[in-house]
Amino acid sequence: AVDCIDCAADASVVSAVNEGIDVAASIVPEVQRPWVMVSVNDDCRDLHFRKAEFDPEDCPPDCSKPCDKVCPADAISLKRVMVGGEHAQSDPICDKLEGGVIMERCYGCGRCLSVCPYDRIRAMPYVRDPATTAELLKRSDVDAIEIHTTGKWVSCSLVYLSLLFLCYVAQL
Repeated sequence: AVDCIDCAADASVVSAVNEGIDVAASIVPEVQRPWVMVSVNDDCRDLHFRKAEFDPEDCPPDCSKPCDKVCPADAISLKRVMVGGEHAQSDPICDKLEGGVIMERCYGCGRCLSVCPYDRIRAMPYVRDPATTAELLKRSDVDAIEIHTTGKWVSCSLVYLSLLFLCYVAQL
C-alpha cells in the first residue's frame, strides 16, 4: 500500500493527484487513502526543484522535437510557424519554432534534457515560494509537507517559521 504521495507544491498538481486518488478509491475502495505531501526548499541546489527551459528560436526548424514527444506532463509545446513575405511558403529558411516549456506543467523530471539533439535545454533551479505554499496548506487536500534543506538549521527554520506564520495569519 502507498502511505504518501509526494507531489509538486502547485495547486493544479495537488488537485490532479487528489482526483487520481479518488478514481483509484472508487475502483479499490478497501485501500486506505494515502496522504498528499508537498515539498518546499531553502535554496536552489536541490535537484528536486528544477524546471526545463529553452528558447525555441534556438531550435532548428527541422528539429524532430524529441523533447515534445518524451515529456510525460505534456509541458513542451513547439509549433512550426512561417515567417517572412510572399516566398515564406516555398522557402524552408523562412520558418521557425515557437512555444517552449509550459512552466505550470513542467515538474522537472529531466527527460527532455538528454534527448535534445542540439543540447539546447537547461534545467533551471528554483526556490518554492513559502507564501504560495502556505496558500496550498490552507486547503483541505494537502496532508503533509516536506522541507528540503541543504543542512543549514537556520535556513530550514526560516522556511518552517515562514509557513507557520503565513498559515496562522490566514486564519485571523
